[in-house]
Amino acid sequence: MWNAGPPIQTFPSTSSYPPASAVAMTQSLSTAYVPPDWPGERPRTWRHGFKFKSGISSLLFRRKSVSRLADATDSARLRLDPILRDDKDVILDLRRSQHSLIIRELGRPVVANDLMGPCTNPPTVFMRLYHTRLPWYIDVVPSGNGSYVTLGDLFMNICQSLARPIHHEDYYNDELDADDREELKQTWHKRCSSKKERMEGVKQVDFLREKYMFLGLTRGKNGMWQLSTGKGYP
Repeated sequence: MWNAGPPIQTFPSTSSYPPASAVAMTQSLSTAYVPPDWPGERPRTWRHGFKFKSGISSLLFRRKSVSRLADATDSARLRLDPILRDDKDVILDLRRSQHSLIIRELGRPVVANDLMGPCTNPPTVFMRLYHTRLPWYIDVVPSGNGSYVTLGDLFMNICQSLARPIHHEDYYNDELDADDREELKQTWHKRCSSKKERMEGVKQVDFLREKYMFLGLTRGKNGMWQLSTGKGYP
């Protein structure tokens, strides 16, 4: 049975600790020097209103209001492509690459040309996504010299954002308790099928826990889009 804790990425700008496992770091600090403010305040990169635990408690927690997006990118003024509104059209495991995407109605593998159309009508140059289980926003912009956000841009940005390793302060902070960190550790362990994957550490997608299948987008608050996900297949 795999008992080691997940490696947590550390960066010079945010931490002076060398890369180490979460468990090893916890043990060493609990018996020796505890730096000021450890485990740490709420990360500044987290969006306002995020709570790790879902349910009623998460709905009761609110921070200061977030400004509404500009009119041209406001979700209330845009209509989504149909495949982004129907959870039966798209199969995408967000723990994997966007290249694993399946669009049912095609009846064949997806190719680049299938994803060249705009995500919205009228087309938009910016989309901001949020998920109740993610402390970060996902910002989507056109790739290359594109003039609007395409379906390909959307799926690429979602998968690449979720594939990023988390920072030290995303795991060790006052917002997460021991049970929360254990839940992230177990999610990391289940996702990884090799030592190489385990050594890449906890990633943003692990905050979704068991709900990692793409279900679509809906209009969200303040002109943003809410990302919906569901449980994986048995």
